[in-house]
Formats: sequence, structure tokens, C-alpha cells
Amino acid sequence: MTSADTGSSRGSVGVAPDGSFQVRFARNLPAAPAGVWARLADPAALAAWLPGSRIDARVGGEVRFDFGDEGAAVGEVTRADPPADGSAALAHAWRWDDLPPSNVEWSLEATTDGTRLALVHRDLTEQPAREFALGWHMILDALRLAIDGQPTEAAWEVDDAVTAAYFGE
Repeated sequence: MTSADTGSSRGSVGVAPDGSFQVRFARNLPAAPAGVWARLADPAALAAWLPGSRIDARVGGEVRFDFGDEGAAVGEVTRADPPADGSAALAHAWRWDDLPPSNVEWSLEATTDGTRLALVHRDLTEQPAREFALGWHMILDALRLAIDGQPTEAAWEVDDAVTAAYFGE
């Protein structure tokens, strides 16, 4: 667990009906869907909490998550539904080094006190799924800190409890 969050924010790694692995997260965020969407789709807003990353939030737009020495994921937006009627959706391909391609889906639903964000990363094999789960956990912690107007550095500090949750160590 990072200092930015509680155990209830932990995601899950599971097996889809087709036998592939997937990572799932659900987070309640204290911002309207339009504000959360802006943190993903506006280049300056995204760079403020996830440096080196960009999402061109239109179908066919480029996606790049650059983690420096850890590597980079690239892809293309396959669905972009900006906030309307209290919901929004964004989906994109995810290609990481020599792993098989996979897909990420973000959905935003308005709640009485903000937004329910659901993230699903599909079409994975087991080991990358576990590693990506930890990465998404940190990314979503950073997003929450940014929404709260806090520095995001704490999101990248992983302690033993988080590592054990994703890797069973």
C-alpha cells in the first residue's frame, strides 16, 4: 500500500472467460467525470501527474506511457466517449516491449460525491498481469493525489504490503 491510499483501493488480477488474465480496479474520486477526463485527456493535466505520458483522446489517437528505464507502453485509442450524461469511456491498445498486445478500458460514472472510475486491462498473460496490476495501482494513486491537489511522488513509493498483495510475497 502506498501512503496515498487504503487497502480498499487494491485491484484484482483474474482470469477472463477466454483464459487470458485481466487486471481490474475501481476507485471513487472526488471530482466530476469532466474533471477526471481532463486529467487523462488534457496533455498538460496528464503530464502534471504522470510525466512522460500522453493520451490523444480521440479514436485513432496515440497513447504513450513512458516509465523511463522500466520501459514504455504505446497504443492507439479505440474508443473515446468524453463525459456526457454523467459518464465517459476511453479504451486503447497497450503494447509493451515483446509482450502480446493487450487492451485498457477506463470508464467514468458520476456519483453523488464525484466519480467512480473503473479500469480494466485485458488480454494479458499471468506474470505481466501481476506486474501491470502493481503499476496501475500506483498510477491510480497518483491520479487521486493530483485530484486532491497533492504532490504525486508518494504514489510511486511501494511498500511490502502492496508488493505482497500483487505478488503473494
